[in-house]
Amino acid sequence: MTQYDVAVIGGGPSGSTAAHLLAKAGASVLVLEREVFPRFHIGESLLPCNLPILERLGVTIEGEASHVRKLGAEFFDEPAGQRAVYYFRDSLGHTRAHAWQVDRARFDQVLLDAAEAAGAEVHQGEKVLEVALEDDAVRVETERGAYEARYLIDATGLDSILARKHRSRNRLPFGIASVFQHFEALRPEVAEDITAEGLVKVFFVDDGWLWAIPLGDRRVSIGLVTRAKGITDAWLGEAIAASPELSRITDGAVASGPPRRIGSFSFRNGRPHGARWCCVGDAACFLDPVFSSGVAFGMAGAADAADVLSAALAEGREADPALMAAHDAHMNDGYNAFGALIQALYQRRLLPDLLFTPSQDPELRRGLTSMLAGDVWDADNRFHEMLKKSGRRKFDVTAPA
Repeated sequence: MTQYDVAVIGGGPSGSTAAHLLAKAGASVLVLEREVFPRFHIGESLLPCNLPILERLGVTIEGEASHVRKLGAEFFDEPAGQRAVYYFRDSLGHTRAHAWQVDRARFDQVLLDAAEAAGAEVHQGEKVLEVALEDDAVRVETERGAYEARYLIDATGLDSILARKHRSRNRLPFGIASVFQHFEALRPEVAEDITAEGLVKVFFVDDGWLWAIPLGDRRVSIGLVTRAKGITDAWLGEAIAASPELSRITDGAVASGPPRRIGSFSFRNGRPHGARWCCVGDAACFLDPVFSSGVAFGMAGAADAADVLSAALAEGREADPALMAAHDAHMNDGYNAFGALIQALYQRRLLPDLLFTPSQDPELRRGLTSMLAGDVWDADNRFHEMLKKSGRRKFDVTAPA
């Protein structure tokens, strides 16, 4: 049985980040990815908080034709005739002034290749069949063989292999399903318009919201997230037809494939770590697609966990069941902050009202912008403090509805 310091299940942004940093620190790392990259994945919108981590990994996005520089977010309540733009440059000043809209197939491939170049052993197209979390080691069985490691990182995304094994997926009170589609061959003037600033467009609708994410090569990603049951592919087409802005964008465009659906995605893993193992990224928690927090939290959490584990491996402390307790508390603080933002959107429509208020307090607006940029660990954000006090109850990711 081949032995490693760390086995990472999943080669997406979270798994690649953790594997890269651990290998760079000298650990022997195995990455097991069931698919063969490049592969399609939804979730194209990054946040400014991603950029320092990409720099740490030595990954450059600049110059990739399939990616678009993102300067902020644009919000619409079309029935009410309301529109508001928030630029990252207008935040409290702790984050970068831009982010990126990325082609996830290309982005994820680059991250995985970088992890391999840093020294991780990467196995693509190898599905994990069983995981045994034992006192002396972790053992992983796949379609091709068996492996042993001192520590296991679950980065399996929404598949959340360990959460399902432990039956610890706790539902969160946000979106319950989404349907989405990519469109290509946009009219040249439309493609130029939506990529000029690369703004993610968010549209508020009954029981949910829509996204429009501009991509390179005259493409756009459009999706509907809803709290209503019974979602069908037709809901997306109906929502696009009902939106003047989305109808403008897609006029003359070609769908690059049939609509796709994802359900039951808002959850917190109630058991995200233990002796010789932890979960990172969506396998630990996925709040909601709104405001693009998935990859941001995934990479931030993976980097933090890798730093904790790297020191523990060097000192022989990797079997400590409380090794990731401080990491977990840190991530919960971030999830709770961003979760309060999402709760304000879904539960009371408080956030949409604030977004469109023409006479916003300048400091509150900067605080809101900072949170939209992924700066959720700032203790001096007045907007976040106001948000916590305005809810019907304080959002707590460890106490799902």
